Amino acid sequence: MARHDVSLNELLVAPLVFRATWPGLAEQPHATAAGMRDLAEFGGHGAGAIRTAMSRLRSSGQIESFECDGVTRYRLGAWGSSIGATVMRRFERPEGYVLAIFSFEAGDARERQLVRDALRSYGFQKLAQNVYINGQIDTAGVEAVVQEHGLAQHLFLFRCPDQADPALDRRLVELFDVKARARVLARFERELHDYLHGPGVSGDEFVRRYFAAGPAHYRVTFVDEPALPARCLPPDYPLERLVPYAEPTARQARAIVDYWRRIHA
Repeated sequence: MARHDVSLNELLVAPLVFRATWPGLAEQPHATAAGMRDLAEFGGHGAGAIRTAMSRLRSSGQIESFECDGVTRYRLGAWGSSIGATVMRRFERPEGYVLAIFSFEAGDARERQLVRDALRSYGFQKLAQNVYINGQIDTAGVEAVVQEHGLAQHLFLFRCPDQADPALDRRLVELFDVKARARVLARFERELHDYLHGPGVSGDEFVRRYFAAGPAHYRVTFVDEPALPARCLPPDYPLERLVPYAEPTARQARAIVDYWRRIHA
């Protein structure tokens, strides 16, 4: 977690992401604050920092609280749910691209950074100065974020149908250095396997590691990964093995459900 800089906010949100996306938890109750704290404490964070981060996550709308049978539970806000849906669709690699172009005055550094961060969260990669590229994703989520901050007039999105141009493919492969990306992904694949399946890793320890490594997986395989068509990737490209995130064995799946039932009771 230190190597991949998994933050406190990411640890708190991770259980909500897995509850929303992992089929084995679909019928389980939503997360509790105690369960979210459990993972944050596993990451080495103290009670005071956890309370402050939880409050800020609620205030920003990244997470939502609601009452269920007298228990306060938590789920992803609209922003997090939108990103989760975008991640799943992007891995299908639809043909074509979306170009995002933004323009600000020289002094609008904070606003420019906000738009950059929003684009990165949805998997856009920098193509040129103030120009980012992505696959054919649903852009409603990123547009909503920009609109919420009153910056919609600064961002322009253009949908580009796939021309299957070999010359353009070669330029993009070189620009994003697909060979280097393959090495990064292969190294992460080895690290993830060792972290989750090392000697003595089982039961609750496995589950906590499984949840805690999720944010790193999202960053490496989605945020940092250029959305190139499948034809641009070599046959043994590691991403194809990493997309189904460390699919647990039947025994590990039972451990995840058992942990969830106890920790988020």
